[in-house]
Amino acid sequence: MNNLFIVHYYPIEYYPPVMNLINSLEDKINITVSSQQKSNYLADFKGNQALIYRVIKENKSDRPAKIFIKYLLFTLYTLCKLISKRPDAVLYYESISALPVFLYKYLFSRSVKLCIHYHEYMTPSEYLKSGMRLARFNHKIEKLFLYKSAYWISQTNKFRKDFFLNDYSCVSRKVCHILPNYPSRTWHVHNKEHSKDGIIRCVYIGSLSLHDTFVEEFCKWVSTKKGRVIFDIYSFNFYSDVKTAISKLNSPYINFYTQGICYFDIPSILSKYDVGLLLYKANSLNFKYNETNKFYEYLICGLDVWYPKEMILLHELDKTLFVPNIVEFDFQNPFFPIPFLNQNIDNSSYDLFCENVYEFFIRTLFD
Repeated sequence: MNNLFIVHYYPIEYYPPVMNLINSLEDKINITVSSQQKSNYLADFKGNQALIYRVIKENKSDRPAKIFIKYLLFTLYTLCKLISKRPDAVLYYESISALPVFLYKYLFSRSVKLCIHYHEYMTPSEYLKSGMRLARFNHKIEKLFLYKSAYWISQTNKFRKDFFLNDYSCVSRKVCHILPNYPSRTWHVHNKEHSKDGIIRCVYIGSLSLHDTFVEEFCKWVSTKKGRVIFDIYSFNFYSDVKTAISKLNSPYINFYTQGICYFDIPSILSKYDVGLLLYKANSLNFKYNETNKFYEYLICGLDVWYPKEMILLHELDKTLFVPNIVEFDFQNPFFPIPFLNQNIDNSSYDLFCENVYEFFIRTLFD
């Protein structure tokens, strides 16, 4: 079997597409992963066959000097694992993960197939302004060496791919691909029956901040509907002012589950709801052109999706491909009417699954 080594500096439990890739491919190729151990209480992701190494544990309160030392340890440990495994291909996620891969390719194995994927799109100016010096340093290595020798580079959608190609003239269009954030076909709900009691049950799963999301605005809107809309939030990654703002509303129609939810429990949770929320204010180009994995998770489970008008990419999307309603929502308008809700949804034609995407990836890589 072919051997793929994945380098993902941040804990993979926070990144569903990585876990989906491992689950989709580990019975077809040998997979080894180097990442960090997460700091929260959610269960560690364990593949059935993949080997997953976590040499350091994240700590968001670490000082810069300690972060640097731990990063060096991660780099050296990952490099040693690469040397011992001698993979056919290496896939690293985001610029922060590039250094051990660069050292391995240019010191030990020039022939290894180099693959790069970006969860997010960053403009060149955003790299310069980034507070993460390690990411800036790694990005210089990417521009000088790795982009020119990459076998595969991918973004999550066509818009981000085109932005990336315009930013870096050294990158060949032949190596650039799209790797969307689709969920597994095991999540597919063929028929969804919405609430019949006149109450619309909305849900949001993910990170939150008052600056980058419309969580406060939507909560205020829900409060004005006097029980016609119920809103549940599942998040373990949020700023303290989010919890304070929601608490001040003191609304019996809003529930905030601050322990979040394990990714693989999401389908059972979503079965209780009618509408999935996207709340991004789209303060950057990255989020203006972001359909996010939550978008497809909601749809595959038969939920309608309400999204902010600021998310430009979703204007461009052919919404006729989906049976559930996809509704543009003006989160800053407190008088926005309640959107129409279908009672029964035949979702059997849905066919956007991560297994198909990752099959294409390994065929391109190893055929």
